[in-house]
Amino acid sequence: MSLSTRIIILLLVAVVPAVSVEIYNDWRLRGERADDLRRVAASQADMLSGELQRIVTGMAQLLVAAANAPEALREDAGCNAYMARLARSFDFVSNIGVSDTNGMVRCLNEPFEPGTTSNADRRHFQAAMETGRFSVGDLFVGRLTGQKVLGFAHPVTDPRTGQVTAVVFASLKLSWLAEQFRVKPLQPGTLVVVADANGRIITNLPGPDLSGQLLPADWSALLKQPGPGVVQKGAEPFFGTRDQFLAYLPDGTDPKGLDILVGLDSQRALREIDAASLRSKAVALAALATGLLLTLMLVRLLVKRPLDAILGVVKAVEAGDLSARTGVRRSRSEVDQIAAALDHLLDEIGRRIREKQAIEDQLRSARDEAVRISAAKTEFLASASHDLRQPLHTLALIAQVLSRPHPPGQQARSAQIVSRAVSHLGAMVETLVDVAQLDSGRIAPRMQPVHLAPILSTIHNEFAALASEKQVEFELMRCDEWVVSDPTLLSRIVRNLVSNAIKFTPAGGRVTVRHARSAQGLVLAVEDTGVGIPPGKQREIFEEFRQLGNPERDRRKGIGLGLTIVDKLSRLLDHPVGVESAPGAGATFTVTMKACDPGVEELPPAGNSSLRFEARILVVEDDALVGEATASLLSGWGATVTVAVNAPDAIALLDGATFDAVLCDFRLPTGSGVDVLRFARARASGTLCVLITGDAPWNIDSITREEGFPVLRKPVAAADFVQALAPLALSLPLPVPRPGLADE
Repeated sequence: MSLSTRIIILLLVAVVPAVSVEIYNDWRLRGERADDLRRVAASQADMLSGELQRIVTGMAQLLVAAANAPEALREDAGCNAYMARLARSFDFVSNIGVSDTNGMVRCLNEPFEPGTTSNADRRHFQAAMETGRFSVGDLFVGRLTGQKVLGFAHPVTDPRTGQVTAVVFASLKLSWLAEQFRVKPLQPGTLVVVADANGRIITNLPGPDLSGQLLPADWSALLKQPGPGVVQKGAEPFFGTRDQFLAYLPDGTDPKGLDILVGLDSQRALREIDAASLRSKAVALAALATGLLLTLMLVRLLVKRPLDAILGVVKAVEAGDLSARTGVRRSRSEVDQIAAALDHLLDEIGRRIREKQAIEDQLRSARDEAVRISAAKTEFLASASHDLRQPLHTLALIAQVLSRPHPPGQQARSAQIVSRAVSHLGAMVETLVDVAQLDSGRIAPRMQPVHLAPILSTIHNEFAALASEKQVEFELMRCDEWVVSDPTLLSRIVRNLVSNAIKFTPAGGRVTVRHARSAQGLVLAVEDTGVGIPPGKQREIFEEFRQLGNPERDRRKGIGLGLTIVDKLSRLLDHPVGVESAPGAGATFTVTMKACDPGVEELPPAGNSSLRFEARILVVEDDALVGEATASLLSGWGATVTVAVNAPDAIALLDGATFDAVLCDFRLPTGSGVDVLRFARARASGTLCVLITGDAPWNIDSITREEGFPVLRKPVAAADFVQALAPLALSLPLPVPRPGLADE
């Protein structure tokens, strides 16, 4: 065997470990990505199943409401008119009506010939008659509309005999159902199929409409499995799909009868891994080609070489040791030149392997960080869900108390509990919105000279009662300093620090707010004699929902976002926050700010002590309870209040009467609150128009800037209504201070 052949063989042996590592890593990465895709497919199937359940539940609630309506039991034009109103109110309904127990339609939202239209052959009618319960039917084409729809039915029973006397039925537009799934946050190319228990397609996305056709046999077999799962499928010409991961949820809704299938294109999802693998192979082949070319050139130019050294290196490489070298120094000898070239080649291969390993380590670290962030977000949402349910649970219990006869004085006490629960719930929602705004960078500070004295005085007045109630001494040293900051955001920082200090300081303790000059500027310190913080936990307390001294999750100590907001605001304002503490020795939080020369203070506006409105006010609110509560509050101030539940009713009222003010919810079932306010302003330019919303600020800020409507954000306090309706007041009250973030 020639020397050239031997050297080439040695080079190939040398790169075998690297190639093996490359093949293994490529196989492992593809396997991990495939597992991720299975989880994503199952998660998206669960999400869409929940949406389908919501739609079916909505249809059930609609039919139950219709079945209990007096108009539905009539057999005259009044029933037809009532069904027509329902169909106009719910754009997803194609037809809604009532049939007798033989299936003959006796009233409908559309014109029809009595005695000629029957539902007796419809599956939803038959199931409702057989089970005596709400039922989901099959896909069919409406006789009057010609549209593909999905049928639902609910029996009307005689309360005395329990016998079915009629059946309320409705059909859901499949085009509307497809649109609900189309707007969901799905990965590009995701296949969504909803089928009935017989394997007949109800709706599918994307691609041409296949509703009404039967699923392929192997797909239909998945819907007969006892539970959900994910399988890997090949190309399916029926849907025009390639290889994919298919998640299936048999009988994903209740009542049973509708199934969900979600497919992810595996080729699209694995495209990045394939590209990275191809690049890696190209680099490895280039390195190998370079080495082979260099070796062939050296063999052609040189003849001799220290064979023992070369053989030793070959044996070491065969054993997997890529660190072995010949140790031969470069010289005029041809063999020495070959040995040196081999050493250089092995160095290059080792360097490339190290570089590749470093890249893989970076990718693995990035993936681990993404997993950690996802887990933290899950924990955040779980904690928020728990904490938001607590005041709602309180409200539910008090509602039960108020529904029963109660002794004198109990109603006032229950009202106080409701007020505290609503206040706590509103504060938590505002705090979560503030955290979201800070994370998204939507809060822009307005830096200006700020006098600390009025801010600290307000905070002292706000927390003096709480400190006294806890038997904690609260001392605030006088401060006439001025700093460069945003007064509102700085007030939130100090308020949260003082609130935390009082909450976690036991009775008999002391909380002190002091200040001092330093080389960095003005340092404001909040000291307490509480339980203290271990050194290893002093950064952990700034994480979301982290409370070291509250293992029982006492809501009176907040929800664990106060110091998170302090940390985010301090970074936004460039006010470094420091912590000095030890277990049992209390804690000192410091805020360092840039001092400045005194500026000009704004005086607070003066007001009267009484309040009365003599105005006609239109309240537009689709939630009946909210509308009734708002009307009750405004009527108590002397206003004449009219309530509308949707945009068409509100516009009709505005067209027929004059109102001094319109308070309109942003989201309405059949239109936008902005449209109502535009109409009101066009009808009478002097009408006071106010928009009420529970949306995040960034969702409607652009709309309110363009229209110029004042905005009240839910939950709306009485003071907010007073401020918004100030132009209509006969005399205004003193300004009511809004609570900040200190209670979190």
